[in-house]
Amino acid sequence: MKAFVTASLLLMAVALAGCTVHQATAPGLSGPSDLAVSMRVTALPDSISQDGGSQSSIQVTAFGPDGKPLGALALRMDMFVNGVGQDYGTLSARTIVTNSNGVATVVYTAPPSPVAGIFGTCQGLPGNCVQIIATPSGLNFDTSSPQSVTIRLVPPGVILPPASTPTAQFTFTPATPAANAPVAFDASGSCPGASGSAGGCASSNNVLTGFSWSFGDGQSGSGRTVSHTYASAATYNVTLTVTNDRGLTNSTTRQVTVGAGAAPSASFVFSPTPVIANVNTFFDASASRPAPGHTIVSYSWNFGDGDPVSTRTTPLENHDFPSPGTYIVVLTVTDESGQQGTATQSVAVSSGAPTASFTVTKTGGNAVIGDGSGSTSSPGSTITTYAWLWGDGTSSSGTVANHTYGVAGTYTVRLTVTDSLGRTGTSTQNVTVP
Repeated sequence: MKAFVTASLLLMAVALAGCTVHQATAPGLSGPSDLAVSMRVTALPDSISQDGGSQSSIQVTAFGPDGKPLGALALRMDMFVNGVGQDYGTLSARTIVTNSNGVATVVYTAPPSPVAGIFGTCQGLPGNCVQIIATPSGLNFDTSSPQSVTIRLVPPGVILPPASTPTAQFTFTPATPAANAPVAFDASGSCPGASGSAGGCASSNNVLTGFSWSFGDGQSGSGRTVSHTYASAATYNVTLTVTNDRGLTNSTTRQVTVGAGAAPSASFVFSPTPVIANVNTFFDASASRPAPGHTIVSYSWNFGDGDPVSTRTTPLENHDFPSPGTYIVVLTVTDESGQQGTATQSVAVSSGAPTASFTVTKTGGNAVIGDGSGSTSSPGSTITTYAWLWGDGTSSSGTVANHTYGVAGTYTVRLTVTDSLGRTGTSTQNVTVP
């Protein structure tokens, strides 16, 4: 840790090379990275008179690895001039702790003017530079870099430019945002002072140092440009507060109306086909799609046969229709915002009975042969019996059957096939012999 502190102090010395009380040069070293804790340090105002009484409020804001404000973080506050740690003025506290909002404040009081009245330069301007450095202490010390802010100490008698109230202005895109889709906010149009007559920024000696956002849904943010996503459709009052280097603030509020966005699209397929009564049919709604930024949370099926609507959180369902007929199947998909999409298909349901088909061939005289091998059964079943009625009061069985009529004439031949599920199918033909 001692080596780390030494390296950090040398790094600060390089940053202060432009602020001189006495000329000093230090080699550049790199310090630890902001992997666990990040901080922002501001001084309001950042230019005060070196008269032994003028004060500046130093605010430290800390953020954890998740980017959220970090509370209960202990910080050591130090003063440096030309990279050398020394008491040059006073701090109201040497150790401060961030509150629940990740913010801690300490007051810096300028020292009296030099006895000889000799001042150096601070960033090319008359005066002295003092750097206030915040260093985390405790468990996170080894994964966070010290952060600093520079205060210009102005010689007494030098008149600072008058403070000018900033102007807060922002835009957002898209103009009609939707829930669960990001909205981009941009405060680049804000001015460090008053805005000009044409809407631009008037000339000002100030600079903007802070941008604070309240998005109207209990969430907040910071930065000149930010992105925010609203969880639900509503009208929100968004407030931007800007702060300039003199500690002056200004706020503006605009209403942002967030719509529900596009509805989801519903789509489904089913198998096997043909659909057979009292046999499970499988329905798949995986092709349904939510709108961008949304998620489908339920799939509701109305099979049109009087059964209750079936609602699932997954896209797969199965159903058996009780009897042959044509049914209108309606799928309704619902996203997390309550928006719905529907798809409808007409499903023809057959009995599943086998189809009897046969040929009768005359083989000479009054003899014929019947062939029922052309009969078919529905998927999932097989034909088990073939029953022949020859139209003369006699019968026989088998896929292929022979028969001889006693007298010549025209007869109606009937074939009845029965499948493995007990379903039957019948077909008839007329045959004339000889």
